[in-house]
Amino acid sequence: MNRVVDLSIDQPIDVAKAIVLLGNQDKIFYQMLGKLEMLSLNPSLEALAQAVEERDFPKMKSKAHSLKGASGYIGASCLHYSCYHIQD
Repeated sequence: MNRVVDLSIDQPIDVAKAIVLLGNQDKIFYQMLGKLEMLSLNPSLEALAQAVEERDFPKMKSKAHSLKGASGYIGASCLHYSCYHIQD
């Protein structure tokens, strides 16, 4: 599925939209934001870089898809849209 969340690119993280997407649960948003780098961003970027080095296009698409979802949940618009284009 190539769904893209409608996020503002006016700021690095569209906090307001992300909180709405999470059912107006700002506590959940901040918990997820605090864990994003360690649990999703770093592992996904490392795996994506390895897939690029190996020219493994299915793996690139899979890793971009995972990172697209995680970045969409916390409203990281530019990262979300970049992953969409890698996946597509």
